[in-house]
Amino acid sequence: MIAAAALSLAALALPAAASTIPARDTKCFPYNGAEIPQDLSAPNVTRADWWCPQSMAYGFQGFSYPLENGDCNAYENSVDGMDQDFKRMKEDFGATLIRMYYPGCTQPSVFINAMEAAARNNMGIILQVNTFFGDDKWRQSQQAIYDAVYNPKTNAIAPYVVHSVEFGSEPVGDGMDGENLPNDLGKLRSGLKGFGIPVGISEDWDRPNRMSNGDNSGLGDMGQRVKDNSDVAHIHPMPFYHDWNGQVDNAWGYIKWQTQWVVDHVGLPTMISESPWAWYDGGQGSHSNGHADLGRDQYQRYWKAFDDNCEWFKQVNVGWFIHTFKGEGEFDIVDPNGGYIIPNWKPRKC
Repeated sequence: MIAAAALSLAALALPAAASTIPARDTKCFPYNGAEIPQDLSAPNVTRADWWCPQSMAYGFQGFSYPLENGDCNAYENSVDGMDQDFKRMKEDFGATLIRMYYPGCTQPSVFINAMEAAARNNMGIILQVNTFFGDDKWRQSQQAIYDAVYNPKTNAIAPYVVHSVEFGSEPVGDGMDGENLPNDLGKLRSGLKGFGIPVGISEDWDRPNRMSNGDNSGLGDMGQRVKDNSDVAHIHPMPFYHDWNGQVDNAWGYIKWQTQWVVDHVGLPTMISESPWAWYDGGQGSHSNGHADLGRDQYQRYWKAFDDNCEWFKQVNVGWFIHTFKGEGEFDIVDPNGGYIIPNWKPRKC
């Protein structure tokens, strides 16, 4: 349930400017030189003038960042824990955004800490409501986001560090909120409207008769209702699942087709938020068990195919995230020894 105070303050949610930052000229956030005030005060510009235009939001953005430990006091849920990882993402890969993934803590602290850690590194962050796989517990996760953006510590900076909010990762596939999902998505969108923060879901749109229609010529009923209540499309073109025995070198064709389909039929600012490939078989019960084409070399070829197609991403104005940084085992780019599965590599900006 949205806190009554949050609703009553919605019209006042965008805080008064505090720090002095010149009007945009050529600087903007997060791609072109604008810097977040380290005291977490609001820059002296509107959110619209602060964030870089959509035309710059293509190509590599950053990483999905699992935070699945439900212990809110765990180190990985702390400012320092996140700061350490965000710094690596930025310095080693040139990341500009972080996508929170399955935050297990349902207290506002995890979102407050994420905003502060992102600000420390001059990076934007995508907050996410945890679906909890259909459990009604998602409402606690959503409320924690409201409480975090209205918290006195982060209220001023929230519009300037929060890129967007995802109402779940695969909420349609996981059965979160059933047929009422588009309505509650719309309520979240309205609840954050005063901040100007875009809202959408992170989802696989290749769900015939649901997200797409039966012959892929348009949207399905759920897809249309989701689109009508969204500002952004964060998408999951996932050849790893849609062709279980497929080869990694055939994956790009599916990614390109599905991404173009969303651009053509959804027509909202689009980012590939989730498109994993495993580098080892995680064993029984894992997502990768029995998959035919796994290995470090395959993992490298998969992600370098994204990088090799930078010009296409620029043409269609779509950004992409590597899924994941660490915490998901076989999908992680961080090696168990602390190094990287793809060493000495920074995705390019074309």
